[in-house]
Amino acid sequence: MPTEPRSSLRLPVRYYRHGTDDGVECLEANFRHREREWSLPAEQCALVLVDCWAEHFIRSHQEASGRIIRERLVPAVRTARAAGVTVVHAPSPTYVQAYPQWVAYASDRDLGLEPQPAPDNWPPPEFRRREGEYAAFAKDPEPKITEWVQEPSHYRIAEELGPEPGDFVVANGEQLHRLLKHRRVLHLFYAGFAANICVLFRDYGTRAMGQRGYNIVLLRDGTTGIEGHETVEGQWLTRAAIHSIELSTGHSCTTAEFIRACQEAAGRTD
Repeated sequence: MPTEPRSSLRLPVRYYRHGTDDGVECLEANFRHREREWSLPAEQCALVLVDCWAEHFIRSHQEASGRIIRERLVPAVRTARAAGVTVVHAPSPTYVQAYPQWVAYASDRDLGLEPQPAPDNWPPPEFRRREGEYAAFAKDPEPKITEWVQEPSHYRIAEELGPEPGDFVVANGEQLHRLLKHRRVLHLFYAGFAANICVLFRDYGTRAMGQRGYNIVLLRDGTTGIEGHETVEGQWLTRAAIHSIELSTGHSCTTAEFIRACQEAAGRTD
């Protein structure tokens, strides 16, 4: 008896070329995006939600991320679940123990049942902490950040996103890798915050997981960066983060394209 075809996510993705066609001078001004169509088995896909916190000490960033969560990520997560895509919340280890799902792929070391390895003694611990004779190399403390980190509950996941019982919560990249290996997941769709910091540089972020060999696809309108006074109007740091992923780490698509692919995979059009 023939087997039923597996549900697949059929969607367009794009990347940024690091060169030009024959006959076109290889100048940065001539570089362009290239698009392609993919069909990915839903059971081999995961949606990784990076640091989707309910609040942030930067008010303008909280307003932007909150709007993206409500308008784009909530429907993306809902349709991902319906399509059989694994949903993974990666909210930083600070508050992760508030969510019972986090123990599913936690190691004995994560659970505190095994001692942490002794840190390497180089650079010296005082240098790492920029203390003592190395204090001059430290930046001045930011009072807003100092106040923020004193309360772990600031790192709670936005209530609109769950997590629900069928979701997973991870504290670090090793835990995420164990989850993906066990579930045979190869394709990671990323969304969350901030585009130019945690999405790129967490050990469960795009660069680290891309270096492990996973296929990375950023939901490019499902994220935003933390900008500066010179970049906020044009969102240039957000654009640069997206460009970095499209150029060197993986591909991107829009949340609408991802949602549509999940709806079709689930046999729905609503």
